[in-house]
Amino acid sequence: MAKPKAYSPLLDTLGRSLRFFFLLWGGMLLATLAAYNRVRLPAFAWTWPKFARFWYAPLGRGLMLGIGLAMSIAALIEVWELVDRILVRFLHDHERERP
Repeated sequence: MAKPKAYSPLLDTLGRSLRFFFLLWGGMLLATLAAYNRVRLPAFAWTWPKFARFWYAPLGRGLMLGIGLAMSIAALIEVWELVDRILVRFLHDHERERP
């Protein structure tokens, strides 16, 4: 049976930071494209015309806007947890150093 990997705070922080930036970038991009009607679908999406037209309809744009806003809110929650984890780590180490 394989040994469990040791916990690495640095890798955890880097992973959470990457997830935060992905969620923030993707959410803001998707919400902005949907809000300003700048959605462009790739050529292979037009092999299914009904599917492609759905994303240009108000319901499809609303769905993209909702997904973008949900991603942006998830990015805020992720950065909250990231800052909390970093502060707890540093403040806990600081408490340990006191006499």
